[in-house]
Amino acid sequence: MANSNWRDVWVGTTTVVLAVCLVVILSRSVPNSQTAENNLSLMAEFGRIDGLRVDSPVRLAGIDVGYVGAIALGEGRRAKVTLVIGNPDLPIPADTAAAIETDGIFGEKYVELYPGGDFEVLSNGERVSYVQDSVVLESLLNQVVSRSKASEDETP
Repeated sequence: MANSNWRDVWVGTTTVVLAVCLVVILSRSVPNSQTAENNLSLMAEFGRIDGLRVDSPVRLAGIDVGYVGAIALGEGRRAKVTLVIGNPDLPIPADTAAAIETDGIFGEKYVELYPGGDFEVLSNGERVSYVQDSVVLESLLNQVVSRSKASEDETP
């Protein structure tokens, strides 16, 4: 009987410790909305965002500087993407371009920022004017195949 009680206490304690560890890990991996005041929030509208999702990285010169905070359908059926930059003091020139890139051939999608040379910088809530949509590998392959077929048809 004493052995059974000891086992119950051990299992209960282990379960509680694991649950607390899981909550701590999850709370650190999810962006904290309370720190949103300490971030720079920018808007960008894309024609296609295939594979981009909330929490996808935002990179500048290949370095993670933020994440995708929200995705919504905007005017003209364009994808309205909120880019959250972790450092509000990071100067993002007004003529910066945002492109949806892929990490490798089949990797995850992310937003790469290509800063321009403007002396004015974007402030919180402003829009990134220059964007490049996501490239869909299947569409690219279809274009290559159709062009090769067209060139075969032209040769005598």
